[in-house]
Amino acid sequence: MRRRWFFFLLLTAIAGVLLVGGALWQTVNVSSLSAVAQQVDATKPYLVAIRLTLIGVLAITRPYWSAWTGRSERWNQDQSAEWQALRWRVVGWLVAIELIIGQDLLAKLIEATTDIA
Repeated sequence: MRRRWFFFLLLTAIAGVLLVGGALWQTVNVSSLSAVAQQVDATKPYLVAIRLTLIGVLAITRPYWSAWTGRSERWNQDQSAEWQALRWRVVGWLVAIELIIGQDLLAKLIEATTDIA
């Protein structure tokens, strides 16, 4: 069991290093700040799609995580049901955070209200 976790942790670490290394390599190849801003604007839709996909994966796989954690921690039925009930609250908060921070909804709302007045 520990070897499987170590293997997945190792794969995650390697993927993280490759992503950060690729991002740093790309920034070294960019010569101006406007080019960096253009690249950031070009990747925003992909990053939004990745974040929303991860939130969806969390919503779908949460029952399995709760069941696995409950078995390993020897939870009773009440504790397992409580964790199951928190699934949609967590997903709701993640979506709210994505809208407020990721989509900059609060700044757009403030901008819209100040333009009207």
